[in-house]
Parts: sequence; C-alpha cells; structure tokens
Amino acid sequence: MNVLIVDDDRFVVSALEQKIDWTSSGIQQIYSAYNIRQAKKIFDKNKVHILISDIEMPQGSGLELLAWIRSEGFNVQAIYLTNFADFNYAQKAIELQSFEYYLKPIEFDKLELIIKKTINKVKQSQVNEDAVKVGHYWQQNKEEILDHFWHTYLKNNDSISNEELQAQLKIKQIDYSLHDYFVPLLLDLFPYTLVDNSEIISLFDKENNLQNRLKSVIAETFKDASFRLDSFLEISKNKEEYLAIFKLLDCTSEVSSKDLHSSCNQIIAAINNQLNCDVQCGIGAISPLDKIPTTVKDIQVLSKETVDFRNKTFLLETNIKDVKKYVEPNLQLFEHYLETENKLSFINKCYQYLTNLLDKNALNHSVLCSFRLDITQLIYAHLKKKEILANKLFQGKTGDLLLAQSSRSIDDLMIYISYLVDVSLDYMAFTNSQKSVVNTIYDYIDQNYQENITRTSLAKIVYLSPDYIARYFKKETGISLVNYIIKKRVDIAKDLLNNTDLPVHIISDKVGYGNYSYFTKLFKKETNYTPVDYRKLSNS
Repeated sequence: MNVLIVDDDRFVVSALEQKIDWTSSGIQQIYSAYNIRQAKKIFDKNKVHILISDIEMPQGSGLELLAWIRSEGFNVQAIYLTNFADFNYAQKAIELQSFEYYLKPIEFDKLELIIKKTINKVKQSQVNEDAVKVGHYWQQNKEEILDHFWHTYLKNNDSISNEELQAQLKIKQIDYSLHDYFVPLLLDLFPYTLVDNSEIISLFDKENNLQNRLKSVIAETFKDASFRLDSFLEISKNKEEYLAIFKLLDCTSEVSSKDLHSSCNQIIAAINNQLNCDVQCGIGAISPLDKIPTTVKDIQVLSKETVDFRNKTFLLETNIKDVKKYVEPNLQLFEHYLETENKLSFINKCYQYLTNLLDKNALNHSVLCSFRLDITQLIYAHLKKKEILANKLFQGKTGDLLLAQSSRSIDDLMIYISYLVDVSLDYMAFTNSQKSVVNTIYDYIDQNYQENITRTSLAKIVYLSPDYIARYFKKETGISLVNYIIKKRVDIAKDLLNNTDLPVHIISDKVGYGNYSYFTKLFKKETNYTPVDYRKLSNS
C-alpha cells in the first residue's frame, strides 16, 4: 500500500513522514508533494491508495485535487488536514467521498488511529474489487468454466464422491446442487459425401466454428423450453459426435418425452438446412447430477447399438435391450442378381431386408454387421470367379472410410453396398472390354519398363489374378507378358545405343537390367548381336 502526503508546509510533510509508524501499518511507499501539480504527476506515474492532504494551498485546494482524482477514476481513500473548521469545506469533502476530515494541530496518536482505519477501508475495498473482477471473469468465461467442469466430471466420475463434487461446484462458483436434474443429448453427425464412387468429400474440412454453430442451433431450438442448454461438448476428434447437457429449470414439473422428441426433430431440420449435414439425435433419461455420467456412458453404448436411418431421434432408455439374432437372408437370390448384373434388384433387396428387420425391432449393430459381412463376401466371391482381386479393387481411402461408416445407419450401409456393387459391375464391364485391359498393361509397361515388372505387380494395377493376366495377355496379343517386356526393353536399349554415347552398363540399368551379363545375353538373343557389336554396326 502507498501513501501520498500533500501540503504546502514542508514542516508538516516532514513531521508526518517521520512520526507515523508507517511500516507496522503495512505502508510500503510514502510519496510527498507540495502542490496539486506535483501530486497529479505522482498519480500519473504511481499507484496511490491513501491521500493525506491539506485543503488550503496557494496553487489549488486539496478539494480540487480530490475532484480531479475522482474524475480520473483513481480508487483512493482521502484524509483531510486543515486549520479551518469550515462547514462548506467539510460538506464538499463528504461529497467527494473523503474518509476523514481532521483539524490541525495534529495529534499524531489520534491521526495514526485514523490512518489504520483508512488502511482497513482500503483492504476491504481491495477485497470487494477483487470479488467484482472474479465475478466479471466468471460471467465472461461462464461457458468455458461449465464446459471444463462437465469434461472433467464425465471423465473422472468413477473416482469422485458427492462431497468432492459439491466442493468442486463451490470452487468453480457453479450454481448446481445434487438435487438438480439434467438431460443428456447425443448428436451423431454424418459429415461426408461420396462423389462418383471414387472421392469422399468432407463437409467440414474448412469449418473452424462448427461446434459454436451447432450450439447456436440447439440453443435457439430450446430457447422456449423448460430446459436450459448448459454445456455443449465435442466427444470425438472427427467432428462427428457431440454431447449437449440440458438443465431442467423446474424440477417439480413433468417433462413430456413427446416434447423432447419434437424439439430434437427441429434440431435435425435446422442442421439439415443450415449446415447441409445429416444427423441423428439420442435423448438420454432425465437424471440427477450425480447420475449423469453413468447415464451418458449408457446412452453412448446404446447409441452404438441402435441402428436406424439418418435424421432420426431416439429415446435411449438406460435398460438392457433384448439380444437380437441374425437370420441369414436368401443369399442365392442376391447372387442371381449379381450374375445377371441386376444392380437395382440387388440394392432394393438389401434395403427391403434391412427395413423388414427394423420394422420387427430385430435390427441392431451386430445384426447389421453380420449382414454386411455376408453381402461383402458374396460380392468378393463373385469377383473371384471373374479372376478379379476384390481386396485390391476396393483398397484405398474411399473404401476404408465407407466401410468404417457403414455400421452407423441403414443409409450408410446402403451407401457402402451400392459402392461395392457399382465398382464391381463397372470393373467387370472394363475387363469384358478386351482392349481396355491390354491397353492398361501396355501403358503401364511403357511407363515403367525400367522397374521390376512381374505378373503380381501387374495384377495390382488391373485387379486381376496373376495367372489370369498371363493367359489373357497372350491370348489377346499372341505374345507372352515376359517376352513383351523383354522386347520393349530391348527396343529402348537399341534406341539408346543408336542415339547416345552412354556406356552399355548404364543403358543396361536404364532399361531395368542391373545384371550387365544377363542384359547382354537377352539383347543378343533378340538381335543376334551383343550391345557393343550392335552400336558398332549402327555407326558404321
């Protein structure tokens, strides 16, 4: 704490500096000034907590100084020392919120008591100021404080007692009690779309404000409800899963699940329209504060098990669901549709099977995955009959992402199945066009003749089995794959021998033969000349 003494009488200033026990009172720094101008300079450069000032001074009164202090917003406690018992002075000092008005001559023991009271006043003022700052901070960061509380509470609930929970609420100044009730709401977003069966486009790659936009949509939808949105958390790293925590405003009123369902449908419609994204909503059971973490864990599990279409709302009760058994469909009929390349009937049959299970309440995550496995194996087996390597055909980011997403909803599984069927039929049509496969092999060899080309490496390019490629290529071209590769490399080597001065061993490397002797042997077999003799003959 710092003190400023202002008096035109230097003797008074010196006496106050020396005869008051400032140190024991907690005063750190004592400033002195002999007129208002000097005092103002001290205020501009230093923090002053207590002002002790004369009133009557030649270059301006102490009352004018205090008026300036108040106008500048300095929080200072003022003590006036004066020789004049003037009522107007006293009245003005009171208006300017001075702490004390003391008549000279000075009795230092009495003045020291006044200073101690002033110091206590400053301390109380500082406490109040700090409280106001904390209050402003809490209001400004209320959302972040609540979000941090819920993140921590939901993560560490197993190790926290009700007493510890109440202590945390008190420390964070969160107005919750164990008797408050909340509703958790899970939002599952589907932020991707498939383009031309080849490219996955993420809807939110460049969306940096997605969480706030979603929160705004939800808060707007529930603004007239009996719930208040207290926290909105992202609980996955891929912008797909979010958790909203609603506080029940009146614990005595009954909440209709129909109203909750209706509000969630409004949220779905708003997200569809404003973000152009599909979503599912899962409503958890209304639970007291100490039960919410368990409720959230339960509905996360149940949400994964619940399978339906996108843009649906579920009331996720925290009870154990009946185990559903998978009943295999008529796979022979599906196989017939593939054999006849009847894509529409194949897709419609898959859709019909899934919706029938849904209508019978016989569809869950396990059943859906079993059906997906049967359909995938059926398609892979069909491709194998055509000598097509399905595992290579569907390898890559697109297939991997669609597979990962396919168990989230009926829509997603149908997208994945349609992708498998479309790519399969398109590639079967490609292989049936004989020139297409041969030209692909030609192009690959022409561009990669210097690499180690084998039937296996070519199989990866055209997604056909190595043996089939070898038979197919010879049938269509009249030359084996091996001989075509040798011929291509020898032709390139002949051109390099004719038109460059490169050493023969360098040319051997450039056409894919690291073994110079082997290259020479093959070259002579094809041309009846060694590379050296061929160059001499060409240059003669």
